[in-house]
Amino acid sequence: MNNDIEEIKSKLNIVDILGEYIRLDKAGANWRALCPFHNEKSPSFMVNEEKQFWHCFGCQKSGDIFAFVMEMEGVEFREALNSLAEKAGVKLQSYSPEKSQEKNRTLEILELATKFYEVQLWKGEGKEKIINYLHERGLKDETIKEFRLGYVPSGWRNVLDFLVKRGYKIEEINKTGLLVQKNNAQPSDLTPSPSPYQGEGGNRFYDRFRDRIIFPISDYSGKVLGYTARVTPGSDESQAKYVNSPETEMYHKSRILYGLDRAKSEIKKQDFVLLVEGQMDVIASHQAGIKNTVAVSGTALTLEQIAIIKRYTKNIQMFFDMDSAGENATKKSVKLCLASGMAVRIVSLERGKDAADMAKENPEELAKSVAQSLPAVEYFFQKTFGKFDRNKVEDKKKITSELLDIILDLENEVEKNYWIKKLAEGLGVSESALTDELKKTSLKDKNTKDSGQKEDIKKIGPTTKKEMLIWEMIGLMLVSSFVWKKACEEEKTRKIFLSDNLLQLMLEKGEQVNFNFDTFLNEIVDDRELSEKARKLFIQKKYQLDLNNNQEEIIIEDPWKEFQACEREMEREEKKEELNRIGNDLKLAEERKDETAKKFLREQSDKISKELAKLMEL
Repeated sequence: MNNDIEEIKSKLNIVDILGEYIRLDKAGANWRALCPFHNEKSPSFMVNEEKQFWHCFGCQKSGDIFAFVMEMEGVEFREALNSLAEKAGVKLQSYSPEKSQEKNRTLEILELATKFYEVQLWKGEGKEKIINYLHERGLKDETIKEFRLGYVPSGWRNVLDFLVKRGYKIEEINKTGLLVQKNNAQPSDLTPSPSPYQGEGGNRFYDRFRDRIIFPISDYSGKVLGYTARVTPGSDESQAKYVNSPETEMYHKSRILYGLDRAKSEIKKQDFVLLVEGQMDVIASHQAGIKNTVAVSGTALTLEQIAIIKRYTKNIQMFFDMDSAGENATKKSVKLCLASGMAVRIVSLERGKDAADMAKENPEELAKSVAQSLPAVEYFFQKTFGKFDRNKVEDKKKITSELLDIILDLENEVEKNYWIKKLAEGLGVSESALTDELKKTSLKDKNTKDSGQKEDIKKIGPTTKKEMLIWEMIGLMLVSSFVWKKACEEEKTRKIFLSDNLLQLMLEKGEQVNFNFDTFLNEIVDDRELSEKARKLFIQKKYQLDLNNNQEEIIIEDPWKEFQACEREMEREEKKEELNRIGNDLKLAEERKDETAKKFLREQSDKISKELAKLMEL
């Protein structure tokens, strides 16, 4: 795999790859951008084209092209490797760990099932039964094909028969979510059948989707992960109108945005995304020329989905059904987006209309409505003031409660103050009264948010002084071959190496890689965690931002002297820890009135205190 990674890196330029996701500006010998992983106003995200790495001086994340794609797309290393290998035209060497094989088999099954559904739509029963309905909904043949819509006939084992005949095992097919499992039984209208329909333990299986229109749901790269299936018009309407794939190892609905694989380029180009309710809304909008449209898949908007959208834009327009339930859902989604630093607008149509209806009846009107969307806070101001009587005290309180709940989540203080002023004017009350109310509201959320932020901080770096010193020593060794070599030769330094996995690896491989950072990184590239840690510590010690926010190299006059200073500080910390332990033991000895132990511990304490005093003088 090492050779694959190096070949991919040699054929792809990190600036080109990152430039597909974020806007990069030249900054001296490097490139910079606003970090896509945290909110910032001044760019602290730097890309070093020479060494082919990126680093954010704000959130401290860093890595290579693989790490970036993993972060941006929310995928594992193998998926990032496959994606970038495809871009580079590199044929990956055989890779056959069991988990990877299983994943590939699952994707193969889902792709074959999708083709089966497509054939049933265009050449099977769906040709007469479904195509006309889709045309009536305003969809053209090329649109139906582009979004790979399909049909599954009635019957319990259509797709199951199809896949088993192609050599897939029942248990493999079941992992895709395509089947329903009946323990030791099967549906009443199913005739008894021998294997292959019987799985382990006597379990029987049948198709999850029957007599339904199929909407394949894909990941960002177009790989089918699951489905939404709509009941066929005119059939048993007592059934659930929509049936979705269950959560599987591959399909997590909270992380999926329907249509993203087709919309992502246009989202970047237009610098906003149109978020609609359903699959038909997405498809109709794309056909109407609004190709930056996506939908949530059977779930309320999640933080994971917002994070995915932020990879492409920070501007979102919401186009949801505005009945009572729809408006509440929209408000929750708006609050999540505002708290995540998104700029949110609301598209509003007359009641009873959705994006699919409008796209069919009047696509120009749909485009006009999108263009005339209102900022979310302004939209809720208009709706809330229209709903209550501002001259009644009780209604004033309701207006205040509803709108402060929205204003609270605004990230920008200037914008927050603007809307407080507007609310005060609308209600005829003082701004200070509203500010006091806002403080009360914000206090309710403060503890939760603070605890979350503390968790994030813990993940960024070391939490103890000893850990900080070790990270500093690693950084010095990585930027200075001399320090690395000399540290490996010293016995007292070698003892420190046992306390950190990366240091141990540097000790083992130092001579082999000639104490060179780039060579070492190539050597450990298969260990993603340690290689990313090494890269991060190298960057932190090698580069910094100057006063103009440009990346500059850090000049270390005497790296070995700095390293020795860290060593001495480590010794001091160890002596302090030892003194604390002795102090605790001494308290116990005093409680037990153990004179022998007290005498020994005091002697040890005096000895270590003298040693610490000497170290403090150095």
